[in-house]
Amino acid sequence: MCSSACRCVVLVALSVALTIPVFSHRSNRSEISFENSRIFGLVLVKVEVNGRPAVLVVDTGSNRTIISAELAVAPSRTLDNSASTGKGSGFVGTGVFARTSMRVGSITWRDRRIVVMDMRELSSSLGQKVDGLLGMDFFSEFDLVVVDLKNHKLILEP
Repeated sequence: MCSSACRCVVLVALSVALTIPVFSHRSNRSEISFENSRIFGLVLVKVEVNGRPAVLVVDTGSNRTIISAELAVAPSRTLDNSASTGKGSGFVGTGVFARTSMRVGSITWRDRRIVVMDMRELSSSLGQKVDGLLGMDFFSEFDLVVVDLKNHKLILEP
């Protein structure tokens, strides 16, 4: 049988356990501020591509991250490195595969394979300059991805 002191310890332990939040704040969690585009309300994040500032649309419908030809060095197009979009996000175009490094908030994404495309038409349709799409190849590296619309933050946990 458990004494009253034992019951007291159990009650204290339970009360502490019940106050622990489901999504505890971990030190390896990254929070990235975002804004919404003026026309369609798309989620836009400020990043650095090869050390240069850029604005990318968060696009979970895109398998690959796509970067403007202004920011990434694009090799000459060949049959081996040609990429076309047309499914998923609805953004249609042709580009080339290349490698780049990006910084998204406190996260550094080094030497990754991305698609380089002309983004002028997308920028024109959105009514503001957009340097690319942040696709599922980036987000799939995290166990938890939360889009906090109220506080305008992406929460990413490895």
